[in-house]
Amino acid sequence: MAPTRRELIFAAVVMLAIPLLGEVGLRVFGVTLEPQIYQPDRERGWVMRPGASGIVAVETRQFVRINTHGFRDRERSYEKPADTVRIAVLGNSWTEALQVPLEKTYCAVLERLLTQGMCFARKNVEVLNFGVAGYSTGQELLELQQEVWKYRPDIVLVTFYPARDIANNIRELNNAANPERSPYFVFRCGELVLDDSFRALPALQPREIATQILGYRLADHLRLLQAVNALQRFGKIRFAMAAAKQRAEKSGVESLEYAIYAPPNEPEMQMAWRVTEGLLLAMRDEVKAHGAEFRIVVLATRPQVIPGPETKAELIRKLGVDDLNYADRRIREFGAHEGIAVTALAPALSDYAQSHHVYLNGFNSANLGAGHWNETGHRVAAETIATELCRAVEGTAASQVQRIRVPSGR
Repeated sequence: MAPTRRELIFAAVVMLAIPLLGEVGLRVFGVTLEPQIYQPDRERGWVMRPGASGIVAVETRQFVRINTHGFRDRERSYEKPADTVRIAVLGNSWTEALQVPLEKTYCAVLERLLTQGMCFARKNVEVLNFGVAGYSTGQELLELQQEVWKYRPDIVLVTFYPARDIANNIRELNNAANPERSPYFVFRCGELVLDDSFRALPALQPREIATQILGYRLADHLRLLQAVNALQRFGKIRFAMAAAKQRAEKSGVESLEYAIYAPPNEPEMQMAWRVTEGLLLAMRDEVKAHGAEFRIVVLATRPQVIPGPETKAELIRKLGVDDLNYADRRIREFGAHEGIAVTALAPALSDYAQSHHVYLNGFNSANLGAGHWNETGHRVAAETIATELCRAVEGTAASQVQRIRVPSGR
């Protein structure tokens, strides 16, 4: 028997009441959920969502605001101010740094150190943070081409985290939350070219992107939608972690991050290194063509900065290597051969961690030594980069600069 009009009205009221009650319940009990920080993008797979803000719980609770141009930085104008040196920093989650306050990120600290130290002939210095979580070197190259030049930087720093960046540059090893959405560069006839097949994904069609962005805007005001988005993100992260574990087992290592501490034996890792070096050369040439200076900063991996030498020695024995510096050495040698300045942070950060008996990663007793840099890690990284940049400036224009006086804070 067909439902009556009254029954249809009752059913409609119930269907409307359930989400309304859910919304009211979330608000009454003060449940706050993370904002949607990222949105899909047809050029780079995903980007940070302009103007997004809220409390995120990435290893520690932190208020985060994305600027109107879509970066975790203070507001920046495209036009470079007079008497200003601009440094653009490309990187992934280590540079994005959602785990610490904006003013404590190494980019922000570096900006203050370089300006206060008068390293650049008394000019003001701006350090622009273009870091986006999960980005590969290929995505950073596209970001450089599509976004960075709008700001007319004088120096481009690509911050390189070997434990993730190398593997993430090829589809077979990528550990990002959305590896299928990532653009990849591949060698064809000996030439490195963009594989843009990701753009065919239904989720990356213009109409679908517009729909998703509209949903994110509604979620800014509706906690029930925030809860749905949070569940989706949790599911993607769990899936990515499981896929990463499977890839590691296939490669015969406990974690793919450990694969960078020895010369690559597996064909996939060999290709990942080849693609990575090709991308760094493409970046060098792109920066040179725009009349700017290109530098690589190799970030210290977690095991490299463990304050306990016994723990580090145990890992070295377990991996069957002489030390944990293979990737650092290879990139330095690559840079020397190709005319690229390379700064490796591991020696300075490791020395600091051991001499001060502190962890530079993690935020509490449950995750010390794991996760991303804490505020101390960011500060020491900034000091190391500032010192290296000023040494480079002094080497090219010694009569016009003064030695930076980096506050030790130690």
